[in-house]
Amino acid sequence: MSMTESAPRTEPVPIDIYGRASDEICAGCEGHACGDCEPGPKKQTIQLVREFEVLLAAAGLGYTYSVNFYESTPENIARNPDVQKLLTMAKLEPVICIADRIAYLGGFSPEGLLVELQRRI
Repeated sequence: MSMTESAPRTEPVPIDIYGRASDEICAGCEGHACGDCEPGPKKQTIQLVREFEVLLAAAGLGYTYSVNFYESTPENIARNPDVQKLLTMAKLEPVICIADRIAYLGGFSPEGLLVELQRRI
């Protein structure tokens, strides 16, 4: 292996979700842009995270990705400097990071996130 090649990842890719567990947020839109509709049914953030974990396992990706939920406390958001910067300026939860990089913020569709992860494989 050359110095520019990276070794295959043996650890699951972390998906870190920062938010307020009890916040009720839009549960996702299907077939259209979120701004094109009335707000859909709302669910608690933690319920959407749990639904996503079930979908991930059912799709056979439970060993490829690990899901971690962090309540948006000052201590927890300090884990990721980019998340800390965003959430100290504005209420943008949930913030979803894949491999420590911010991927999505302000909403959460378990099905939509699963589709995006499947495209990456």
